[in-house]
Amino acid sequence: MASRSLALLLLAGLACAGVMGQPSELLNQLGAATPGSLTTAIYFPEHPTKQFPAGDVITAVISAHNDASKAYNLTAIVASLNSPMDFNMYIQNFTHQVYFKELPAGQEVSLEYKFRIAPQVPTRDFSVAVHLVYEDVGNPSFFSSTVFNGTVEVVEKPRLVDTEGISMLMMIAGSFGLIAYWVFSNAGDKFGMKKAAGKKKVRAEAVAFDEDEWVKGTPYDVDKRRRAAAASKGTKQ
Repeated sequence: MASRSLALLLLAGLACAGVMGQPSELLNQLGAATPGSLTTAIYFPEHPTKQFPAGDVITAVISAHNDASKAYNLTAIVASLNSPMDFNMYIQNFTHQVYFKELPAGQEVSLEYKFRIAPQVPTRDFSVAVHLVYEDVGNPSFFSSTVFNGTVEVVEKPRLVDTEGISMLMMIAGSFGLIAYWVFSNAGDKFGMKKAAGKKKVRAEAVAFDEDEWVKGTPYDVDKRRRAAAASKGTKQ
């Protein structure tokens, strides 16, 4: 119980240090990992190339193997985003995660740690530091082991819908439409398509409708001739 209370006080100190932007001040007060105590490794399953999109939640899987002959209590994981030029210049302190997981001698365990890079962080290289805080179960003293301290690339978060790409495609399609219309219009003038249409129209107007030709030889033609002859006789009398 006393060990748990000390751990809570430690985490409260880490939280305050994170707000002040100087978590290393408290981490430096912890004992360095004793050689032969813990072997740690880290893996980013969703971002193995260490390209972290700004605004995305990054998952890290941390494995710890107890090489000592005594048990340790894995207390918490703390991490930060630092300037690649100056490690002491903190850009962002990530939320610490508490575990209180006992690791017996000779055993191995994996811990999942999630952090999120702020969306406003510019896209370029940064340094990320991840520390595992643990304690000696038999003798409540805290230690800090650096699990990861390397360069990562902060990249732009992928967009679900590329509005710029859609707008560009619409502009290209509109441009092709205008070009096709211009080519068709000029091709009509060049190859005489409009003149040919004009000639056909004039020819159609020149053809007159000949009614006698259409009714020639029909009963209507015979009756028409009789009526014309009768009218002619009446005129002569």
